[in-house]
Amino acid sequence: MPFPRKLSFETTRFPDGFIAEGLCKPRKRIKSPDGEMVGPIAGGLFACLDDPEAVDARRMRLQPGRAKRFNGLRVRSQRSQVPTLGADGACLSYPGVHLKKGERLVFGWHFMSWSELPWNDFAVFEAIADDSSGYGLAPHVLCDLAELVERSHPRYASGWCVTQWELLHDFSGTLAWTVANGQEVTDPAMIECEPEAYANPAALLLDDIRVYR
Repeated sequence: MPFPRKLSFETTRFPDGFIAEGLCKPRKRIKSPDGEMVGPIAGGLFACLDDPEAVDARRMRLQPGRAKRFNGLRVRSQRSQVPTLGADGACLSYPGVHLKKGERLVFGWHFMSWSELPWNDFAVFEAIADDSSGYGLAPHVLCDLAELVERSHPRYASGWCVTQWELLHDFSGTLAWTVANGQEVTDPAMIECEPEAYANPAALLLDDIRVYR
C-alpha cells in the first residue's frame, strides 16, 4: 500500500497501513499537564500514543502488560544532551513506505509528560530501512522531559510542533513514532530501567502527516 501524500486521522480506527503497539488510539481531545484541552490540527481527530489517563491515584499504569516494553533503547536529545534509557510506552509505525530523494516528510506532534526528573520521558521519530545497508533515519528525539524543564514549559507540554525530514536518498522501509517512559543513564553499564520508571505514561500526539515533492 503506497504511503498517502496527506494523512490525518478522521475515524476512531487508524487508517489502513498503521501498526499500533501499546495503548494507541485516535482521539478528539486530551487534557494536557497544564490543564488545557488539546484538539487536532487537521481533521477531526489526532493519533494519541500511550494513554496518560489509564493510571491509578499514584499514576501507575492500570494495565502495565498492555504497554510496549523497550529493550536497549537509548537516546540523547540534541538539546538537553541527557542520555536516557527507554522503559515502556507506545509506538505507531507504518511499514512498506517508499519515498524518493528530494521529497519532504512533514508531520505535526505534541509531547506531554506528567513525570519528574530523573524519569526522563521522551518521544522519537525514526525511519527504518528494509535493507540494513539502506538509507534511513536513526531514532531522532522530538522532545524529552529534560528539554521541557530546561525551556521552562508550563507543566511539561510542548504544544503542537512541526518536524520535517528532507530525504537525501531514496527510502524504502518503516516510519515509526515512539513515546516512552525513560530513566536518565547515570551509569554507562545500565541496561534496564528501575521498576519506578514503569509508570507515569507520557503521551505523543501525532497529526497532519504530509509528503511534499
